[in-house]
Order: sequence, then structure tokens, then C-alpha cells
Amino acid sequence: MKKFLFAGFLFLLCAKTGIVTAQEYQDLLMLYVDEKYDKCLSKCEKYTESDKTKNDALPFLYASMCLYEMSKDHKYINDYPNAYADALAWAGKYRKKDKSYTYKSEAQPYIEKLKYEILEEIDNAFLEATEKSYKKALGTIKKILVFDPECIGTELLRGEIEILLKNKAEGTKMVIAAMKKVDEVGKTIEFGSMSETQQVYLKFALMTKAKLTEKTSKTQARDIMGKGHQFFYKERPDQKYEYSTDFKEYYDKL
Repeated sequence: MKKFLFAGFLFLLCAKTGIVTAQEYQDLLMLYVDEKYDKCLSKCEKYTESDKTKNDALPFLYASMCLYEMSKDHKYINDYPNAYADALAWAGKYRKKDKSYTYKSEAQPYIEKLKYEILEEIDNAFLEATEKSYKKALGTIKKILVFDPECIGTELLRGEIEILLKNKAEGTKMVIAAMKKVDEVGKTIEFGSMSETQQVYLKFALMTKAKLTEKTSKTQARDIMGKGHQFFYKERPDQKYEYSTDFKEYYDKL
């Protein structure tokens, strides 16, 4: 009954927002809501291979969502051993099809959930601090930049990891480019226009860069943290994530 009501709500939402394509893929929606992920994935693949629908974005999004759910269920492990990695890849394929982010309202809740899970992996990679962990994190970060290309924090993290992996010249260029964008937050880039995870990734990236820099220069580390002071030191009305004092505590320690 709950699934039926949920599906009905989504159908009404599509009708109210005038999303014609979303209505055309009610079959995918129903299979997804009914948790028939393998069947939904199979249908998605057919749509993406058909000349008539291969440029439609939603089947790619549903494919990613199905694979993500399948990666959480042990019963799919034999037939879909790479479900999680494939979910990230399909998310990227979706975003390439939806260049103008027409289906942002449909995609963003899933993308946000995905990015929060990935952030835990990235955090663990920095804690482990090995070449293997950095290489794994780098591969994932590259995928994030395909399905969320406006995530400044991810760009900064990529540059830092490239440097840690001895790709110093290229990594430094990436860090410089990302820091220029950081400087535009609050100016040409509205902090409140950033998604929740974009805000969280930016905070995490600045703190990570500062901690790495602190090993050689505490002054430079404090300068880096200063770039995020107005956004993360205390609560703001345009913060979309749950406020915590981690940024404030590290800034004060420096």
C-alpha cells in the first residue's frame, strides 16, 4: 500500500511539473518502487540502446539508481559484482545526457545520497594515507566530477590527491583553478545556491588542504581556512547541512 501511494505521489508530481518524459517512463518508476531492480535495469538498458530513446536522460538515471540499490543487497552480488562502480558510471552517463540539468528535482536527492556515501570513502582514504587508498579515491572523485561538475570541493580534493600521488604539476594546476573558484563563493557564486553536499564537500576540502599544508606552514594553513571562515565558522541561514563545530575548532586551534 505504501509503495502504491508513493508511486501515485510521484506520478502527480510529474503531472504538476509538466515533465512529459518522466510520465513516459512510468514503467521504470513502477519497477523501481516495487524494488524489482534487475528488471528495471534491463528495461533501462533497452531504452538506452534504442535509437528512439538513447538520448533520453531518465533511463540512465534509473539505471544508476537500480545499480546502487543492488549494490546494497547481497542477493545481487554474483550477477552484479560491480554494481556500485557501475552505479557511479551510469550517474555520469545520465548527467552527460542531461547537460542543462532538466531533471534536477528528480536526480538531486539520489545524487546527494550518493555523494555523502562517497565522502566517507574519501575521508577514509585520507585517514589511511596510502598510495592505494589515494588511487581508489581519485578514481571515485573523477566520477563525481562527471555527475556533479559544479562541485568545487571535489575539484580541490582531486588536485590535492593528484599531488599526493606525485602528479605535482597537474595537481597544482587543479588546486590553483579550484581555489580561484573558492574565492568566487560569496561573490559570483552564491553560497546558498550550492547544494547541501557541495557545501559539505567545500568545507571538507578546505579543512583537508589546510591539514596537509599545516605540516609545512601553519600560517598558510590558517589562510586556507580563512577562505571558508564566513561560510563554516558559525551557523548561517543559507547553510543546507546540519551545522557542526569541526571547522570552528580546527580554525581556532590554528
